[in-house]
Amino acid sequence: MAFNCNILLEDIDINCNKHSNVGGIKKAIIMLQSDITIAFNPSDETEVVAVQTSNEKHFKHIQKDNTTSFSESKTTENGLGVVNTTITIQIPSITRNLNKLDYFSRREDLVCVLLHNNESVTISGWLDGLCMNLNANSGSSITGKSVIDVELYTESGMASLVVNDKSFFADQTIFD
Repeated sequence: MAFNCNILLEDIDINCNKHSNVGGIKKAIIMLQSDITIAFNPSDETEVVAVQTSNEKHFKHIQKDNTTSFSESKTTENGLGVVNTTITIQIPSITRNLNKLDYFSRREDLVCVLLHNNESVTISGWLDGLCMNLNANSGSSITGKSVIDVELYTESGMASLVVNDKSFFADQTIFD
């Protein structure tokens, strides 16, 4: 009888090859903590079973320049962990969207939902909220890039939540 590694690790196929390691971000969505409800499996608090959202704002970001990214690290000392999350989103061209972003940058209760290229979804800031820094920049010549760099960040006791695909969201049209 052949060994089936799928039994232990769902991200490894029957030939023991990773199949979901594609990087990159397809969609970036921001909302307030009060605009998201997350239901967990009562017998396994690490498993998300449903997500409901409202009043979400979509960020059209530059995908070809590899400037939008998600990064999370955890350090543990004496059994207590601290998670640092940083999300960088580069938005093309300086428009009146800068006014809306400025409003968001005054808050500390932001949540960012990212749809990754491997179809997994991260929900960051769901517990302690994200803060926002931004930088608008227009090149000095006609060939210079006009962009808004947005950085979302938090330091929390809990990491971002991850679901394997968008099927856990009640309104999947937020990813269109």
